[in-house]
Amino acid sequence: MRGRLLVGFVAVAVLVPSVVLATHTFADVPDGTYYTAAVEWAGDTGVTSGTSATTFSPNAPVTRAQNVTFAYRYDQNVVQPALDAIRQSPERVVWVADDGTGDFLLLSTALASISDASVSNPYVVRIAPGEYTETATVALKTYVAVEGSGQGVTTITCACGGADYDASSATVSAGDIVAEIRHLTINNTGGDTRSYGVYTEDVVDGSVSMSDVTATATGGTYNYGVSNESSSPSMTDVTATGTGGTSSYGVSNSSSSPTMTDVTATATGGTNNRGVHNYSSSSPSMTNVTATATGGTNNRGVYNFASSSPSMTNVTATATGGTNNNYGVYNNSSSSPSMMNVTATATGGTNNSGVDNVSSSSPSVRNSSFTGDDDSIYNSGSSSAQVADTMLDGTVTAGGGLTCVGAYDETFSALNASCS
Repeated sequence: MRGRLLVGFVAVAVLVPSVVLATHTFADVPDGTYYTAAVEWAGDTGVTSGTSATTFSPNAPVTRAQNVTFAYRYDQNVVQPALDAIRQSPERVVWVADDGTGDFLLLSTALASISDASVSNPYVVRIAPGEYTETATVALKTYVAVEGSGQGVTTITCACGGADYDASSATVSAGDIVAEIRHLTINNTGGDTRSYGVYTEDVVDGSVSMSDVTATATGGTYNYGVSNESSSPSMTDVTATGTGGTSSYGVSNSSSSPTMTDVTATATGGTNNRGVHNYSSSSPSMTNVTATATGGTNNRGVYNFASSSPSMTNVTATATGGTNNNYGVYNNSSSSPSMMNVTATATGGTNNSGVDNVSSSSPSVRNSSFTGDDDSIYNSGSSSAQVADTMLDGTVTAGGGLTCVGAYDETFSALNASCS
């Protein structure tokens, strides 16, 4: 009985978070046993001090007095501090679980139940592991964070198809609110004209963030993993994929300049594929971004159009497998990004340019690498580029002008000031 009571007590302990003060070691508790970690935890939290300063006596019996003392110390040292932390937290928590153990079965019904969220009364909707199927777009609410149990662990799916360029065609949408989504996968499997995994729109005074999120879209004529319309969310550790249809986009930004960090954007299987699509004065900050477009007639790893000039640092942009035009980075209509440590590759199509600049687009480039089956860098007559300390593997078309400092070709032969 005494042994079973102590084991039960230790089992309960793992359910409550604790702060580890320091690793408390006992000479008679060897490394690697089934109870080593538990003994160290008990010593660190003050549940037990051992039978001496250096011994635990793991095989000694436990008296009733010791058991109740352990339970009391556990309550005082672990449970009560955890409860105090919860009480002091401003967040109110709502649980979603598909097995009925939570407050609600679906995210949509959980959000519908919240009517009093505010800056001083924020909510968190936590979603247990599982696959959840929604029948309509889930619209986020202001001052409510949505938290899953991890990408691929918590999945929300909808065959959502509504109006063109509209939130009703998204699985999850956000307007001008303060909200966050994190630690989950979001899929749209059946849009009509347009299919969006995540859709943000007109976020002016609010703030929307995505972290540790996978977003996919398929089944529409146009498919977007993440689409930002006149909004600039924070995107960290996001994987966004658009597949199939006439056009597919990993991440699409229209009049939007999000902060994109550790983002993987993939577009595949459509006629026209764009890993990251920046349009209409969209100039996001792109750091540690991998953008890939493959398998269509025309593929662009990163597409900058209509005065879109992002800051690109540590970016890999790849376009491959198309039957017509493949561009690693495509700058069009006065789009002049700043490019640092960018690897741009284009192969397999009829026309392949690592970087293609047209219609008065003039990027600045440092410490990068451009490879194209045809051109490493191509400038139309109205476009130019400044290139420093960069490898150019492929023909160079100067167009409106190229200035090179420290550039070299694939054989490490130095290029002159005009990149030839």
